[in-house]
Amino acid sequence: MCYLVVEKYSVCRCIYYKHNIDMCAAYGTQGHGIQERTVLVGYACDRHSSHAAEESSSREGYSDSGYGTASHGSHRHSSRRHRR
Repeated sequence: MCYLVVEKYSVCRCIYYKHNIDMCAAYGTQGHGIQERTVLVGYACDRHSSHAAEESSSREGYSDSGYGTASHGSHRHSSRRHRR
């Protein structure tokens, strides 16, 4: 299967970079498809970052990381096992 990797900004989904197609042996044959894979990068593009910065500056803490919340310090992952 051929893949096309496209990097997009995580908030606005604008394209950051579109890679060349990673071709397999069946590339170019009739009915063979190319599967697009999206990788999220950064936060927002230059066009949308000024709008995003205005929104986030009106809120306290970090908007998407969880570090600005009071509950973060006491949060434990239920799947984590501690050794004694």
